[in-house]
Amino acid sequence: MPASDVREFWAQRLSSARALAQDPVLRPVDTQLAMLDVWDVEFSGSNGHRVRGWFLTPKEAQGDLPCLVQFIGYGGGRSLHHEWTLWPSAGWATLVMDTRGQSWADTPDEGMSGNPQVPGFVTRGITEPGEHYYARVFVDAARAVDTARILPGVDASRIAVGGGSQGGGITIAAAALSEGLIGALVGVPFWCDVLRAASITDSEPYREIRSYLRARPHDTEAVERTLSFLDGTVMASLATAPALFEIAMMDDVCPPSTCYAAYNAWAGPKEVREYFWSGHEGGDSHHVAVALHWLAARAG
Repeated sequence: MPASDVREFWAQRLSSARALAQDPVLRPVDTQLAMLDVWDVEFSGSNGHRVRGWFLTPKEAQGDLPCLVQFIGYGGGRSLHHEWTLWPSAGWATLVMDTRGQSWADTPDEGMSGNPQVPGFVTRGITEPGEHYYARVFVDAARAVDTARILPGVDASRIAVGGGSQGGGITIAAAALSEGLIGALVGVPFWCDVLRAASITDSEPYREIRSYLRARPHDTEAVERTLSFLDGTVMASLATAPALFEIAMMDDVCPPSTCYAAYNAWAGPKEVREYFWSGHEGGDSHHVAVALHWLAARAG
């Protein structure tokens, strides 16, 4: 697919979402976290749909803070607020985006059943790019970045994005669809070089693609067209923010060659940390320590 067509596809979806957007709503949450403030956040995502999230900041912070917008692994959602204390403890405002319709989420996938569901999601709408599940989620992610820029106590010039697995794939999309980011933490990213991934691993969620096309081989061309707009390698080619990739060489969920396909396509400055002995957990706590230092250097 020509790059101009891909850019136009996303520009139209973002323009529509921004035109329908209403102001975010923040509700303070009563917690036992003595050093942090927490808000329940609701903002406008794709098609104006309301998306939930958590917003956490260090208590009594001095001055406007850099903000990390975090995205979540497959089947997950924002879950419980106390699970997101690391980055605010390091001095970052943190906006955690719920993932619509997934099992730990509080945001419905509008137009589908009202309750969250367990996987899978990746073949939902897969024969039409504008109807695909991730077409909505990726616009949600860009709108989360828009929202972070206007939250109280946030320095709009110091916004970063990050996540692992599905969250890594969403991070790639958020970086592709947002300008002026100081960094992107791309962890063991899902949804990269999708058809190749589905052909070399039998792990979920890629197995969903394989099962779909085994049952409906006549849809292969339509699926390929959809992926020409949404695949992580395509999105990475639009991303210009500095990126730190985390790739695990024994990952049987997101095979390292597919993660490297996105890394190689990334249009901006980039670095990679490779964990030879690791599976889908990636560098785990070791990589968190690397990410803390890497992003702090970019926040100034």
